[in-house]
Amino acid sequence: MENNKYGRIPKYQIIENDIIDKIDNGFYQPGKPLPTEAELEKEYSCSRVTVRQALSNLSFKGYIYKNQGSGSFVDENRSIMKAPLSTSFTENTLRHGFKPKTEVREFSIIPAGTTIAEILKINPTDKIYYIERVRSIDDSPVIFEKTFMSVKLHPQISIMALEGSKYQYSKDFDIPMADAYQSITPLFASDYIADILKITTKQPILRVNDITYTKDGQVFDYSETFINSTVEQTITSHK
Repeated sequence: MENNKYGRIPKYQIIENDIIDKIDNGFYQPGKPLPTEAELEKEYSCSRVTVRQALSNLSFKGYIYKNQGSGSFVDENRSIMKAPLSTSFTENTLRHGFKPKTEVREFSIIPAGTTIAEILKINPTDKIYYIERVRSIDDSPVIFEKTFMSVKLHPQISIMALEGSKYQYSKDFDIPMADAYQSITPLFASDYIADILKITTKQPILRVNDITYTKDGQVFDYSETFINSTVEQTITSHK
């Protein structure tokens, strides 16, 4: 691991970031294969397990895909894109002259389970916060959000903090956020979401799956956000 002012960075994160830089800079071309696991193991002086962790993360983020027996290739059509971190929903809404409101509908502690544990990079038996929030603009609900956060990483999180901004919370408790990765899918609202957003099930909405990392490579949170895309005032940043 390497040290920086935010702590020790895992080796797989260093490899992952280096490969991302090489893809973004054109060193590794779309549709072309990456070096083999053995070659990467030698290049980065690490174990095969570390290389596979880095490749697994890159696959989840949509930078690469794997062909059984052929290796890993740079994805030509990334479905999960790196998204810039910006100011909070509250700040953006106020800046546009509207009144923001956040309602925390659910705040509970549950076991992570296999799927969420894999995303948060924790053990399936570890405890997580399951959070549901509704974000409104001028009393009109426009965003419904389900969030999963590690209890170990966020022992100080509270309903009061979540009624404000996770972006502001990260600054208040000195948990610097780094990269965010999103996948965006258009779909029709379910009965449950339609009721929350006060729309019909024939209303098209956007689903945004969002995974955010801290500066030291930990997963800050994973969110599934449903946005009423027809509301002109909808603010795209929802931290």
